[in-house]
Amino acid sequence: MPNGEPDLYFRGFYCWNSEVGSKTLGIASFYLRAVCANRNIWGAEDFQEISIRHSKFATQRFAHEAAPALRRFANSSPGPFVAGIKAAREQIVARQDDEREGFLRKRGFSKGETAKIIATVLEEEGHPPESVFDFVQGITALARSKPHQDARLELEGKAKLLLERAA
Repeated sequence: MPNGEPDLYFRGFYCWNSEVGSKTLGIASFYLRAVCANRNIWGAEDFQEISIRHSKFATQRFAHEAAPALRRFANSSPGPFVAGIKAAREQIVARQDDEREGFLRKRGFSKGETAKIIATVLEEEGHPPESVFDFVQGITALARSKPHQDARLELEGKAKLLLERAA
């Protein structure tokens, strides 16, 4: 929705298995906001991954580790995750333009990225960023504009750190 309401998250997971025996198989679980038709996952949080190298006992290890992990994820409470989002929304870190710029610059964002993040929050959220959550929203929105996955992941990693520190 244009204003972010309702703030929906979904449980998600994916599995993989390489076609080459010397590679890996695995499973990843996470909370997400959306997935698009070309399989991009937006707003992934609490990402956890189990990767198993193909070996003689890989099948048994996968059954022993991945199945219980997926079961725990499916039955787990999203309470800690939701509490982290709430804490990030309540943690006001900037009320003026110089505070906004300083907040981002101290966390390794370039001057250009800082301006784009602030402008993105203004455009998408309708107000200047004040809370940690606002900045995380701006960073992940800016990441969506990056054409290369490594650049998107780098930005999303920075957003994840901000969110984790707020919780």
